[in-house]
Amino acid sequence: MNITSELVRKAAKVLGKNGNRPTDRKGRPGGLIDLSNDKRDVVVIGDLHGAYDNLIKIMEHEGNAQDVKTGKTIIIIIGDGIHNDQTGQMLEMQSSLLVLEEIIHLILTYGDGVLYIRGNHDTFEDRLSKSGIQQGKEFRIFLEEHRGDDYIDAVEEFFETLPLFIIGNGYVITHAGPVRGGCSREELINILDDKELYHQLIWNRLHEFRGNPSLKEYGESDIRDMLRTLKLPENLPFIVGHNPMWHTGDRTGIWRDIIGIKNHFIIYSNIATRGPYLKISKGGCEEKFAFPNKVERFCV
Repeated sequence: MNITSELVRKAAKVLGKNGNRPTDRKGRPGGLIDLSNDKRDVVVIGDLHGAYDNLIKIMEHEGNAQDVKTGKTIIIIIGDGIHNDQTGQMLEMQSSLLVLEEIIHLILTYGDGVLYIRGNHDTFEDRLSKSGIQQGKEFRIFLEEHRGDDYIDAVEEFFETLPLFIIGNGYVITHAGPVRGGCSREELINILDDKELYHQLIWNRLHEFRGNPSLKEYGESDIRDMLRTLKLPENLPFIVGHNPMWHTGDRTGIWRDIIGIKNHFIIYSNIATRGPYLKISKGGCEEKFAFPNKVERFCV
């Protein structure tokens, strides 16, 4: 499919008009999607960071695409589909365009069967920097050369329309982590009016060390507080991406119960992995790999 500016805007409208997404007090698409009564199986894909092959293979793996087509399964991508995060490759932007346009294609093909949560890399802002490289700015320059200004405007509209939090049927998902101390459903719905809460959901990282956490970190108590303020069971699976735990020695891209926090999942599906994803079905959460025999390309 040739993805035009018009199609990017159409995909944004599909996400914005999702029937499980309440509007905020100003009539805009809210930050929360509530799937608590949705009976479909769920495939959760972590940060891809340009891993186009992983996205394609995950959709093909064990009939996932067919299950989405028939309404059996919903795909949830946790954000950060763009920006190659491998050392020496962070200025490479073609893979970002491939993944972005494939996500647009999936949303247009399957409607509410595919959801994309906003991550911290889903932006053109100059302040987004990794290893000193302003990847948001570089992606804008790349799109200007290959797609034009109207396409850039359409993608920016798409980013701004993305939801930030999903309450599912036996799970919750956001990109980075909980709001410190928790927040309510109303605050999630109206999150466009609260820049601090918005920032936390796409930027917070797990506090792994002793001592007082910084204002950019969350701990187990924040997860429990978040679930409690949302009036959800405090042991509900809490799934995020954003913060890969390579230093633990686990290179799978899925970290379960990390640092002893029960039912906390971090998932990362970038090119250093074997295409990991989570399959949530009938109350269980199973780890899957689209490339079971693929040699892992460890990130550094």
